[in-house]
Amino acid sequence: MKLSFPKLLLLAALFPLSAAASDLSYNHAEAGVALYPGSDNEQDFVGFDSRLSLELTPAVFVYGGLKFLTDEVDYTALHAGVGFRHRLETRTSIWGGVGLDYQELDFPNRAGTFDDTGLALRGGLRHQVNEALELGGSARVITGDLDYVGYAFTGRLALSRDLSLLGELDVFDGELGLIAGLSLSF
Repeated sequence: MKLSFPKLLLLAALFPLSAAASDLSYNHAEAGVALYPGSDNEQDFVGFDSRLSLELTPAVFVYGGLKFLTDEVDYTALHAGVGFRHRLETRTSIWGGVGLDYQELDFPNRAGTFDDTGLALRGGLRHQVNEALELGGSARVITGDLDYVGYAFTGRLALSRDLSLLGELDVFDGELGLIAGLSLSF
């Protein structure tokens, strides 16, 4: 059978969908307390971080999140996007996504705010070590006036089938932060 160019394009488009099925769930909601201790003479940001991910197909998911940190300046960040995942093996998958990030800095003492919306690229690796422990790493590049590069190293320790403790080391615009909370899979 001879394959024409349109048939080859169709096969190439369908291949990632068939190969992307993963045993790791991308249906989860997470929330936790966030702490970004500043170095000398810098602010200690404290607040919360929340995220949501919903699978649309075995290979495609949507995601979003809200982060609020405060000290002398209030920082709010919202993000939303679409992601694609690929199974490397039964317990390991890689993912990448593109979306928008909205960031706002509120200076209460100076009675002013600054906000920005930019394109964001995210990606990472997730690995289920055993029934109780999942480890992962991710990176993000945020564009715009408040652009930055961030990295995160995440661990989820299962308390039950659907509920896990969440721990994360996050490097946010060069500052090391800690996030501790809960992750609910559904």
